[in-house]
Amino acid sequence: MNPTIQLQEAFKLALSMVLFYWLALWMNWDLPKFGALAIVVISLSTTGASINKGIMRVVGTGIGALAGFALLSGFAQSPLGVLLAVAVYLVAIGYFIQTARQGDIWFNAGFMPVAIWASSYMQVESAFHIANARFLETAAGVLIFSIVSALLWPRTSGQPLRQKGHAIWEGFSKMYSLYRRRLAGEIPSAGAAKLRAKLAGDYQQLLATLEAAYSDTPVVRSRKQAWELLRSDLRLFGDAQELWRESIDDCRQLDLHALLPGLDAALDTLEQRLRQGSSLWQPDGQDTNAVSLDDRSLLAPIETGIDAAAGERLSAFEHAALMNFIGQLQILDQSSRSLLQTLHVLADHEPLGNLQARAREPDPFRPSRWNPERLLAALFPALCWSVAWLFWFYVQPPGGPAIPMMAAAFSLSMVMSPVNLIGLLIVLLLSMLLTVAPVYMFVMPALDSGFALLTLIFIYTFVFGYLGGKSPVLKLGPLMMFVMMVDITNEQTYSFIALVTAGLIMLLGVSVVVIVDRLLSPMHPEQVLLRSVRRFLGGCARIVGEIGLLLPRQPARARRLRRRIYESRVLPVSARLPDLEKKLDYDRFPDNTPEKVQLLVDGLQSIRWRLQNLDLTYDRAARESPELMQSIGPLNETWRTHVQDLLQTWARQVAAGDAVNDKAMSTDVSMPLQQQLDDLRKSRTMDDLDDHALQHLYTVTGSTQSLLEAVRRLDDSMTQINWHQWSASRF
Repeated sequence: MNPTIQLQEAFKLALSMVLFYWLALWMNWDLPKFGALAIVVISLSTTGASINKGIMRVVGTGIGALAGFALLSGFAQSPLGVLLAVAVYLVAIGYFIQTARQGDIWFNAGFMPVAIWASSYMQVESAFHIANARFLETAAGVLIFSIVSALLWPRTSGQPLRQKGHAIWEGFSKMYSLYRRRLAGEIPSAGAAKLRAKLAGDYQQLLATLEAAYSDTPVVRSRKQAWELLRSDLRLFGDAQELWRESIDDCRQLDLHALLPGLDAALDTLEQRLRQGSSLWQPDGQDTNAVSLDDRSLLAPIETGIDAAAGERLSAFEHAALMNFIGQLQILDQSSRSLLQTLHVLADHEPLGNLQARAREPDPFRPSRWNPERLLAALFPALCWSVAWLFWFYVQPPGGPAIPMMAAAFSLSMVMSPVNLIGLLIVLLLSMLLTVAPVYMFVMPALDSGFALLTLIFIYTFVFGYLGGKSPVLKLGPLMMFVMMVDITNEQTYSFIALVTAGLIMLLGVSVVVIVDRLLSPMHPEQVLLRSVRRFLGGCARIVGEIGLLLPRQPARARRLRRRIYESRVLPVSARLPDLEKKLDYDRFPDNTPEKVQLLVDGLQSIRWRLQNLDLTYDRAARESPELMQSIGPLNETWRTHVQDLLQTWARQVAAGDAVNDKAMSTDVSMPLQQQLDDLRKSRTMDDLDDHALQHLYTVTGSTQSLLEAVRRLDDSMTQINWHQWSASRF
């Protein structure tokens, strides 16, 4: 953010605060601090982001107020009833907040009933007034800032959205170039892992910017259907690239250019699509006719035919590996064509109606409605609330019911978006001590008019609003503590004890959350990694066990179960591994060098992708060629049982800190599979299977062998790790 924009944003924030406090003092409102707090929280970088967050805050506050009335009306006279009822309510909020796109709505809806209870404790008749005042003053603050932000130097999200989209596309292009060089036999680049992490971060930023653009950019809002498709298309293309990369490693012994005469042309087509997509992200960047003409030729499927003479010399497993590679290349082709067509529509080169068929398809990344792991995570706010409530009820510390209220707020924020609570507490306390306390105790008592008070508010807000352009912490900490601690009203009071009590409330509330979190999870990164690896291996073992070799009686139910396990145990660990790898203390554990840990992480990531590939190929084959899958069911029983038992054994050994020193995964595991596949080829003529079924047979076999190879490599990396060093207790 350049200095000019910093000055503009600071001025808008300061003006909004002055206007709100002028209105609040004129109307003699009781709780203007909550409207001022809303202004601070929703003051984001673009108008749309601010409006979107403001709407979510108002809606969540309204829902929470209604929930608060319901809880108090039923349990106000029973302390134990309040404890249990709020705990159950927080579990429900914590469950839905984890996957909701409107997380702020759920957060405010969860926090408001606790805040109303704490504010009206022993004065239940005031609950309606408090809830009504908080809702109206929050809405007033949101409305004032939204109007100021829209009228003075409005900053829309359209241009940032295109910039972030173009950055993602450039990342895809670099990743494709790396993987193509990998196909040519070059040594894998160490920068691929960093690029993948950057792409994941850019994608999340794109989603947040897109939500803001729906509010402040009419062009984006008018094509919302296409943009929603783009959300899925980008993830599908990114996953397709990773699955293709894994299939490349399985074909290192094959001469792919001899087997696939059209491979170079197909790869060139994919590269041209990436180049054309880059130009489509540019507003007014290219000639419209030229782009449309090129895109028509690029939207045709690529050719992946096998050379007949070269293909006859392949063994059954080599043929299976080749078909797996072709299958992944075709998925990459399909996803790139869909993504390019979506970009066509967004660039206004094709009508929106061309996407109607795909728009009716369900979102492939929509989380499962029921997930036991999410329920366990949702228990965290309820547990923190209960511990803080019991501490307040029996110890009676200063601050009273505000302590469990603070614990509920911070625990909900941990579920929605994990943060460093200790660091946040330090920032808030330092802000109160260094910025709020001097103004509150020495400057404000000397003011003798409303004009002087509003001038102070403007200067204070402008200074920290400007500094917030350099770091959000410099804005949020001082401003949030100012509006909450100073509590400007027409009946202004000054109390040093009030500042000390507020600091103690935050300290105790955050301490409860930190203690509960530490008791439920390991404190040190190596112990977190141990637990994560154990969960990952256990989840993979369950998925392998659920991939039915004979068609299950309820295939849809089995698919949902595998997806639920993948979402709760495999995918979260895979996303957390790179960060855990960076946090390890390699000096304390010299046996586990960065190179060994990197091999372990790469092996686990490879298992994740290849297991996903096997699940997808098996599911597709089971739907399209059910009789074939029934006939080859016993073919995979040996490897499936062995791999499942091996993964479960590894999970137990990792949990206990035992050495993984037996080379349990040998090449003999795949030999029966290869022999039975050869026997199947000899016992059935090619006329018995149509080309489609035959392709499924080889693709499933290739995916299976690909997973077995990944397990072998993981076996090698796990035997090199000193698990006992990581599992040893330390303080």
